[in-house]
Amino acid sequence: MTLRHAALLSFILLHSIQQMNCHMFKTIEERSAVIENFTALMDQEGYNVIIGSNFVLSKESCELPENEFICKGNNPDTPYVLWNYPTITDEAEPLYSFRMREDEAVVLLGVTPPRAEYFGFTMYLNNVHYEFGDVSGGYSGGHLLLRPPEDNRTYIQASLEDPINPSNINVTSDGTFHDSFDKDFVIVTTGDNFMNDVIKKGLIDVDIPPEIFNLQTVSSEVVDFGIETEADIIGGMMRTGFFNDAEERDNYFRDIPLSILRITPKIARQSISPLPRPPRNPRSVNITDQSYLLASYRELAREVRKDLFGVKELESNTKVIEAEPDLCIDDRTKCFFENTDAAYFGNLPGTFFPSNGHFVAIGVNHVEAGYARYSSVSLYDAATLIAIGSFTNLKEMKGSADRYLPGNPLSDQLYAISFRRNCTNYSHCIDVPESSLGLVAATIFMERAYLDPNGSKGSDPAIMLPFRVIYGEDPSLIPSLWKSGAKGVYKRVRDVLFPAQEVNSFQWPLE
Repeated sequence: MTLRHAALLSFILLHSIQQMNCHMFKTIEERSAVIENFTALMDQEGYNVIIGSNFVLSKESCELPENEFICKGNNPDTPYVLWNYPTITDEAEPLYSFRMREDEAVVLLGVTPPRAEYFGFTMYLNNVHYEFGDVSGGYSGGHLLLRPPEDNRTYIQASLEDPINPSNINVTSDGTFHDSFDKDFVIVTTGDNFMNDVIKKGLIDVDIPPEIFNLQTVSSEVVDFGIETEADIIGGMMRTGFFNDAEERDNYFRDIPLSILRITPKIARQSISPLPRPPRNPRSVNITDQSYLLASYRELAREVRKDLFGVKELESNTKVIEAEPDLCIDDRTKCFFENTDAAYFGNLPGTFFPSNGHFVAIGVNHVEAGYARYSSVSLYDAATLIAIGSFTNLKEMKGSADRYLPGNPLSDQLYAISFRRNCTNYSHCIDVPESSLGLVAATIFMERAYLDPNGSKGSDPAIMLPFRVIYGEDPSLIPSLWKSGAKGVYKRVRDVLFPAQEVNSFQWPLE
């Protein structure tokens, strides 16, 4: 049997599968049929195709020491998918990342997640070779590194392009947000337009419709290509958020319908058609801001404080986290794997979390207010930046402000959730046992609001009311820990996260 006859039989098999379930990539058998034909055709054209593997990053896998670097600032409420990239040298690629020749491409083919509130595919500049003048901190600032890091790398962790999400992905659909789920897709990642054309032709030749092709650009204007030690290291990530059906979610992550391929010319090409650095789309901007909630929000804060009468009380400023990936790339500073589909707010409480203390997080339910598709607040251990506890709009937020604002028609658009060492007898409360966070550990709270429902990116945080964190401590139980070294600990945390200057405090008059 000739290769042409084998390919024809495989095409017939593929079409029969499509007619049964409308998918080309749903099962490993379906994807294998496509990959086998594509590999054979690319081999004839002078290209090697090798296959990588998927890895699900969950709250549980973030507890493993080897994943700590990728889990800093993780969203504990939903899984991520990462990839182990195949190597083209004698050495294994770094975990969940790789060095790339400019004449190469990576192809991700598969099926988007089942119905949810979000998914996003993002490629990151993970780290670069250290140069004198690099700094230690994040978000376009830091202290000069007088000595090279031990691994001689400067960590950037900034997105190279806006994510491919349900609002902009090319799939066979009616064009609406919710019709982009459970659909076949292809993402080609490359810095070479010639290679992109080669990949597209090869996929079309194995009967993959071009309507589902997506391009993820890795530009030589940003990335130092190569497979040598000094070359830049990049890697991709898929985020998901809040599935409609738990069983569908579990089935998807149990046997992820994704395959990742690395395509390399057998003979390195010197003539490159470089792709330009992709522009960023502006953030989505609602017609109105959230000032209509301000009076009720202030009332909520007053009522929470009344509830704390008789205990010591403290409130720290919330910051708008200005995670601008292009600035992080250009300034060679860390962006902590940001996502331009989200608006971020951060709060450093400035106090420890003793057994006689608790935090109350209050804020706007941005989903109910119409500014996000999903929203959450997470508590982090500042030493590791790994999430300890969290709450979301999906479960805990709605109704949590009612006891403070009875009869207020806007109460569903606000929330009030406490973090305690023991939530027995408390409603709307997140347990934080000492086993997960020590009594004298510094903490960070982060609020994230994903994807404006009327746009293709996250809402502009400048028009959103930030959350607030109020701390209460009963001094009759144990001596106060407010001043027991907390100031110095939090100063060190600020030096790591926001070393150059204070991140912009929110400008609303919150009283």
